[in-house]
Amino acid sequence: MSKRVAWVRLTAVAGLVLVTASAAAQQQPTGASGARPLDIPALNSIQKGKWAARNSEGNERTMCVRDVYQVLRPERVTTPCQHVVMESAASRATVRSVCSGHGTMLTRITVDTPRQVTVDTQGVIDGQPFSETYDAKRIGDCS
Repeated sequence: MSKRVAWVRLTAVAGLVLVTASAAAQQQPTGASGARPLDIPALNSIQKGKWAARNSEGNERTMCVRDVYQVLRPERVTTPCQHVVMESAASRATVRSVCSGHGTMLTRITVDTPRQVTVDTQGVIDGQPFSETYDAKRIGDCS
């Protein structure tokens, strides 16, 4: 995988992406019916703040996380995504996402502590297959 594609993936699906108010307003996570917000205990336990995420190639990025559910939507996807919770526990979750006109992905989140998580994601978005694992740690408050 090229470094450019790896960096795009790190930015897109690290699970802990820089969230702007407009992005959060465009996409509220919903269940398979699209009618109600998801409630995933593992995601709910993650602390908001400044995070550093390192992918499997060793590339690291810091970001301010204001919405932990953003992990379920690639950054470049602006259409709503339908999410199906395949597994949900206090410290782990598996969610399948279908993003209209963009593709599908499967995301597995493991919460070691509210300040340390692993995100494993794979799928096809905009015709590009991907598979990445990220280790992320909370490193402070957002400025």
